[in-house]
Amino acid sequence: MGYLRTALRDSLTAEELELLPSGFDRIGHVAILALPPQLLPKSADVARALMRLKGVRTVALREGPIVGRYRRPQLRVIAGEQVTETVHKEHGCLFKLDMAQVMFAAGNLHERGRIAKLVRPGEVVVDMFAGIGQFSIPIAKHAKPRAVYAIELNPTAYRYLCENIRINRVGPVVNPLFGDCAEVAPRGAADRVIMGILHVAGRYLPIAVQVLKPAGGVIHYHESVPTPLRFERPVERIAAAAAARDVEILGRRVIKRFAPGVDHVVIDARIGPA
Repeated sequence: MGYLRTALRDSLTAEELELLPSGFDRIGHVAILALPPQLLPKSADVARALMRLKGVRTVALREGPIVGRYRRPQLRVIAGEQVTETVHKEHGCLFKLDMAQVMFAAGNLHERGRIAKLVRPGEVVVDMFAGIGQFSIPIAKHAKPRAVYAIELNPTAYRYLCENIRINRVGPVVNPLFGDCAEVAPRGAADRVIMGILHVAGRYLPIAVQVLKPAGGVIHYHESVPTPLRFERPVERIAAAAAARDVEILGRRVIKRFAPGVDHVVIDARIGPA
């Protein structure tokens, strides 16, 4: 039984306990949870249970999906301090961010560590949707890349990206670029491209291919896909973007369930020479 169900077994009915989410996100001092409509009247009880956890000073309710071009969360603080800016530690790196202003997917923890282990010494990496640096900074800190280009469009996320580069002392390696990656991404420069965004990544695949060196390289492509098309659709999109270049699928995995009947998947694809 999860923490919430154990903590609330004397406060909720058996039916309400069954509706509780299996978990919640913990980013720095902020605990974030999503509740079904039936449990919203009990949100104060749930929040009190979370506030008893060591280090939790703010509880926020997720009220909708990430929205807009800037990928802004829909959160509402329901208990504790009205402070959503925090410092989160992950993979030995520190990330300063405001959970109400910028996206940070706690469920991608394993994927961020996995990519850092794949980068080879001397590689040039382009992180096309860098956010606050959640992929770029662990790569710079734990691998030995020659350079990482971290591109971000959201001015708030870009400000935190630059701050996190300073906090983690990876300035000599990570080059932050502000703007749309279709416009500012360095063409023909990368051994490896990270496309860690959902929904719109497909339209940027041709750009990712252009960003690779003429000798080719690896693209890590994320997409939210209906479960029946779990791997078929993203692989087809990669092949179409690569045009006449050879494509080798190195790996494919489900990161998490994005929504009922929809999976968040990542495809590792090696694109051959131009």
